[in-house]
Amino acid sequence: MKSQQKENSVMEKVFGQVRADLEAVGVDAETAQLLPINATPENVEGDFGIPVFSLAKTFRKSPPQIAQELAVKLTDTVTKNGYVTKYFPVGPYVNFELNAEKFATTTVVDILQKGPEYGRQNFGSGEKVIIELSSPNIAKRMSVGHLRSTIIGDAIAKAYSFCGFEVIKDNHLGDWGTQFGHLLYAIEQWGDFAAIEKNPIEELQKLYVKVSAAGEEDEKVKDAGRAWFKKLEDGDPEARRLWQKITDWSLKDFQKIYDILDVKFDITLGESFYEPMLQPVIEKAKKTGAATESRGALVFDLEDQGLGIAILQKSDGATIYLTRDLAKIMYCTETLKADRLIYVVGEDQKLYFRQLFAAAKKMGYKLADHSVHIYFGLVRLPEGKMSTRKGRVIFLEDLIVEAQKRAAAMISGKTKLTTDVEKEKLIKQISVGALKWNDLKEDPREPVIFNWDEMLSLKGNSAPYVQYAYARAASVLEKAGELKKPHSLMPTEPLEKSVVKKVAEFPSVVKKVVENNTSAPLATYLYELAQEYNSFYHELTILGAERKAKETRIALSAAVAQTLKNGLSLLGIEAPEKM
Repeated sequence: MKSQQKENSVMEKVFGQVRADLEAVGVDAETAQLLPINATPENVEGDFGIPVFSLAKTFRKSPPQIAQELAVKLTDTVTKNGYVTKYFPVGPYVNFELNAEKFATTTVVDILQKGPEYGRQNFGSGEKVIIELSSPNIAKRMSVGHLRSTIIGDAIAKAYSFCGFEVIKDNHLGDWGTQFGHLLYAIEQWGDFAAIEKNPIEELQKLYVKVSAAGEEDEKVKDAGRAWFKKLEDGDPEARRLWQKITDWSLKDFQKIYDILDVKFDITLGESFYEPMLQPVIEKAKKTGAATESRGALVFDLEDQGLGIAILQKSDGATIYLTRDLAKIMYCTETLKADRLIYVVGEDQKLYFRQLFAAAKKMGYKLADHSVHIYFGLVRLPEGKMSTRKGRVIFLEDLIVEAQKRAAAMISGKTKLTTDVEKEKLIKQISVGALKWNDLKEDPREPVIFNWDEMLSLKGNSAPYVQYAYARAASVLEKAGELKKPHSLMPTEPLEKSVVKKVAEFPSVVKKVVENNTSAPLATYLYELAQEYNSFYHELTILGAERKAKETRIALSAAVAQTLKNGLSLLGIEAPEKM
């Protein structure tokens, strides 16, 4: 792993000064770096506080006594032009007050100068990460489960890229297996190419259902399907041609959904891509002694890790998913030179990925030590779990259409937009934003519940609520006219100071997304920032305030707008200028 570089945000500068002050008064450097610094609660004096419980053992005194003595010593470190104006004890905490003018001016100028780059960091510079996401099976409709993999993976990829990593997004298609032999046979027997071209997935699924039913009645149909797959494996030109058509048709259909979600991939490599690498993987597993023979099969014995036995090659010589995924790890190691490998796949695959990483380690692939399975929970309706048997499974395309209908009803008669083009754009921004936010606001391991009223609410924790806060700030800026670079801001109201502290947090929140492999901290942060700004907007006069207050509040509105826009962008959500 490459060494990480330290971020250089205004908040980091403030905390850096505080830690230097702590060192100056006798706290050792390592301890000073580890002490947490947290924003103080609303009813407590000061802007931030440092708990000193961990110093009790070193100083052999009670935390309140340590806080009292440190605050006295720290007072001597305060300088006229520093970020901190005052240190003081509050029980077992050393709290401090910021130089409001310096902190606000430096923070806002930083945001306005960097614009779309505000929050960008470089601690991932020099590292390449492969992120596997979406991964639908060709010739099948994408379900709502594919929505989770697609948007969670896309948001994680955006955060990694924003933090300096070289990111490769991989759409790992399910495009290989005996079922494709049956489908090839069905196309040969009953396929209507014109109908398939018009509705690829729908027609292919009909053909697969038909051939499956026929196979239940006639074993010869199954034999014919197996024979077609054997031809496909052997590289038969006609089998390969038809299989490629199935892939192309499927990708064309998938692309419509990816375009709506505005998700792009760097590579789209299906299971078939790794077929030529399977034998080298098997040979390496044998050569390293990682895999051994058992009842004619080649297996990884992972019993000592509590992971059971994982099959690499069946006794009849057939390969399985594990073989292909090990080939992928080999390819990512030797060809793509990856430093990290991230899989965004459902929680039902937890054991499988533990086995995969353990097997790869036994084969000597160091990439396995830096491989992560970001798993996600089930999708539920308000009345309970989705079930194919009960007819409550939701296909992704249908979900998107429903979201668009509801977004259109939501803005009907309420939006200030007048043209159909503007309205259609807003409907897409709201509907896609609602779908993504509903998923990304939670830890991915938690199940997602589709409650349309909550998803499209302008009052709760939803994308429309945050989008509306952005549109509100954008409206203030439009009415204010040209924004001049602020030379000196003087926040005097608690709400002003609160907004400054909140926008200053943004870079550290982005870092948390990468550190924890979840966008939930970012969504939570954006919701809280939107709440802060809405209170600011409702309770303080902005454009009608006296000159200095007006200048400060317009600049803060600009800082909030930019921060909300940057944060929403990292979630793959657009920020409408008007709603």
